[in-house]
Amino acid sequence: MGLVVLDEYGRHQSRIATTIFKAMAEKLKLGLEYCSEKKKCNNYLSPATGFLNVYRYPRCSYRNPNRNQPWGIFPHTDSSVLSILNHDHVGGLQVYKDQQWLDVKPLPNTLVVNLGDMMQAMSNDKYRSVEHRVKANKHQERISIGYFVFPAEDSVIRSSKYKPFTYADFRAQVQQDLRTVGFKVGLDRFKLSDTSLH
Repeated sequence: MGLVVLDEYGRHQSRIATTIFKAMAEKLKLGLEYCSEKKKCNNYLSPATGFLNVYRYPRCSYRNPNRNQPWGIFPHTDSSVLSILNHDHVGGLQVYKDQQWLDVKPLPNTLVVNLGDMMQAMSNDKYRSVEHRVKANKHQERISIGYFVFPAEDSVIRSSKYKPFTYADFRAQVQQDLRTVGFKVGLDRFKLSDTSLH
């Protein structure tokens, strides 16, 4: 029974993601032809790549003396086109904006939509991939369900700010960076500028 519910929830999130992406594609003038049912938004958003993650953050009262807060997830951006988060009443999600970390207050019956690295590249940086993190709570555990959706593996993302790349190229570069430098470098690896990390 639980798998049936999760499967239906995933299909619902896919419909939401597609609707949001179509509106953004229109605003960006990617062309409505990119979002016909047959072309699946030119594979810039591929519902077949969507997946759900259930996150459980146990309560945590341990405090590292070198840090003032225990972290459930350290600061990062999502590699996706967009991510849809359903989180409980406990809170802990923060986004980085205007040089400061801001709490995302949980509101009942709402979803949080984060734009990912792929949307930033597609939009020529008009939309930014949101850096975010999760604080652990010392009194209660936190549960959230994230839906992540990506471009088709072989869909070439073209932008005036980045060299052409596929999501498969991006993912491979992220994995290489994690092995060699210990963290995700992300879109900076694909930027068309003298400050590129190549």
